[in-house]
Amino acid sequence: MTGSPQAPFADRGYLIIPGALSVDEVSGLNKAINRDREISKLWQNRGNGRHQNPNLLITTDAFDKTITHRSVLPVITELIGPDVCFEEFSVMIREPVVVPAPDPNWHRDTKHRSDHSLALRNLSVIYYLTDVDETTHCFSVVPESVDEKRSEPDGRDGTNAIDLHAAAGTAILFNAGSIHDARQRITSNERRTIHIYYGHRDQTALSNHTIFPKRLQKGRHASLFDRPNEVSERVHTVYE
Repeated sequence: MTGSPQAPFADRGYLIIPGALSVDEVSGLNKAINRDREISKLWQNRGNGRHQNPNLLITTDAFDKTITHRSVLPVITELIGPDVCFEEFSVMIREPVVVPAPDPNWHRDTKHRSDHSLALRNLSVIYYLTDVDETTHCFSVVPESVDEKRSEPDGRDGTNAIDLHAAAGTAILFNAGSIHDARQRITSNERRTIHIYYGHRDQTALSNHTIFPKRLQKGRHASLFDRPNEVSERVHTVYE
């Protein structure tokens, strides 16, 4: 993307990066999902046709590159700051719906951080792995400026939510403290997404949903993974 991401993110709390993943990368990731679904017992049925796996990183390294992708990581670092760290990873599949879809469950994943220039405690990145338009399920978010976030809002009204339609390979970066959810529709199309969370190294871990494989703490981006969550530390202690 051209220009600084700070201003548009400050105005609305999210950014869209078209073509963050190439066609070949999207194809390879979808194939990796297909393989994992055949062998892994870690997929969770979350209801309403939603299937999610927060631990694909354990069974394959095919998704490592999405966490540190060259098209997205520099933007993430500029938005959060140099103390950025990895928090959580999952892949989600929403099945086709043939009956009236449930209304969105508007929610905020985290609180805001008042001492941050963008009031940003946690940043969420969503990669679309399938094309998303008005005929499919889509991600929907309520725009919210930094000034609004500094007022520590706790509302969960999705009236002003914007549906984000985009091609496979698009990355959406948004403040995890923003009101959002999936907008489900009657559709014959499956929607696939990757969900990654980042935070600040000086705060407690966002969750224990994702076990960090030890391999991530090596190499060029090792510092991104040097504040693992509690469950990862326990696993590393047992199997080190």
